[in-house]
Amino acid sequence: MFPRIRLSSIFTLVAFGSALTPIHAGETKPEDPKVSHHTAKIDSQTNTTTLNVRTVQDFYDHLSRGEISTATELFADNLIWVEPPFPGHDGGTYQGKDNILKNVLGVFIATWTELTVTPEKISDTGELVIVHGRYRGKHKWTGQPFEARFVHTWTLENSKAVRFEMLADSIQFFRTVRPDSGSITVSHNTVNIDGLEIFYREAGPRDAPTLLLLHGFPTSSLMFRNLIPALADQYHVVAPDYPGFGQSSAPSADKFNYTFDKLAEVVDKFTEKVGLTKYTLYVQDYGAPVGYRLAVKHPERVTGLVVQNGNAYEEGLNNDFWKPLRAYWKDHTEENSKPLRGFLTIDGTKWQYTHGVRNVESISPDTWTIDQTLLDRPGNQEIQLALFYDYRTNSQLYPAWQAYFRKYQPPTLIVWGKNDKIFPAEGAHPYKRDLKNIEFHLLDTGHFALEEEGQQIASLMRDFLLKNVKN
Repeated sequence: MFPRIRLSSIFTLVAFGSALTPIHAGETKPEDPKVSHHTAKIDSQTNTTTLNVRTVQDFYDHLSRGEISTATELFADNLIWVEPPFPGHDGGTYQGKDNILKNVLGVFIATWTELTVTPEKISDTGELVIVHGRYRGKHKWTGQPFEARFVHTWTLENSKAVRFEMLADSIQFFRTVRPDSGSITVSHNTVNIDGLEIFYREAGPRDAPTLLLLHGFPTSSLMFRNLIPALADQYHVVAPDYPGFGQSSAPSADKFNYTFDKLAEVVDKFTEKVGLTKYTLYVQDYGAPVGYRLAVKHPERVTGLVVQNGNAYEEGLNNDFWKPLRAYWKDHTEENSKPLRGFLTIDGTKWQYTHGVRNVESISPDTWTIDQTLLDRPGNQEIQLALFYDYRTNSQLYPAWQAYFRKYQPPTLIVWGKNDKIFPAEGAHPYKRDLKNIEFHLLDTGHFALEEEGQQIASLMRDFLLKNVKN
């Protein structure tokens, strides 16, 4: 079911001191004990105790040989597995043998190479079997080696594990998984697509799973400036600017057909030009209609979805914000465009960033200032009005996008600013109708949720991607 654990050597079990002391984050690591070439030191007083200890030791022996199915025969069907939180990992409680195999052991094995899990002392208190030991290995994508002490506790009934808890030197894991973000280099590139210079940000190892980040209105890949380095230690992260946005070419509306079909076509050609054959889509606002067009066209390329305030359903689009847009769709006149031009002013742009947030002072004014500078370029208002008018075509495609969800069932993470007046939370819930493997989070913030909840979104993405996206 899972790949063999790659071992630097067969487990060597060593005698270890008798004190039962959990290893806490930041504690100084004691010197290595002398190596002894026999089994872990076992404390036992009774036949029952001996049986429990031997049963647990058998688990580690089978694990050392990559015999996952045999090792997990120790697990009761209703096993409860508890992991502690540490930086970058929320921890949690998992229940059920199949759930633990997929979402705990499967993820762990997929993340680490040259992995050893070495028990050094096993003892039985009568209620718990307690294992002191040491993890060693190398992180798959960062390439960083690690060594961390652990304490495992097992509760057994009738020779089956019904509860497992772990304590570990989490700082050592964190240093391995999350090296200093200052060491992440984000490159700023352009590529020519049909005569257009398409700007994009890129970071992370190219042989790691790819994340394709698709921005919304009125911003650009700038909205991902903090998310990219937060994920690029483990993932290949790419974020382009559409034509007319950010640093990409912005030909006038009479020289380029500004429609969502055309934006998706350019992004599709962009992915092929830069060699993206598989990717998880992050879609926000305009990123949703662009990204879902790609997904329907190339379902085999999409490994998952991260959806942040981007609609694929009619729910949530009947509020006051949409009334002037609907009037423009119905009667495409200069008079009906006048209210929409208000969205293109500094007040309208600032409102998108600040409405619905908990703490306005936490939102950098650089965001709306930079966006507005680009919106104020000559001819850009006409570009945006063309896309406002074409937005009507997206709802016509909602049934096709929903059919894609039902047929292909991409793993999906919803991280939605619930206070957004443009795409309110009513638009998030319908995804649950069509998608089976979905993680759903409404965040107490507004339209640009990354500005206030970027760290939480990055953490949720890490957990989601580890469980669902393999290279």
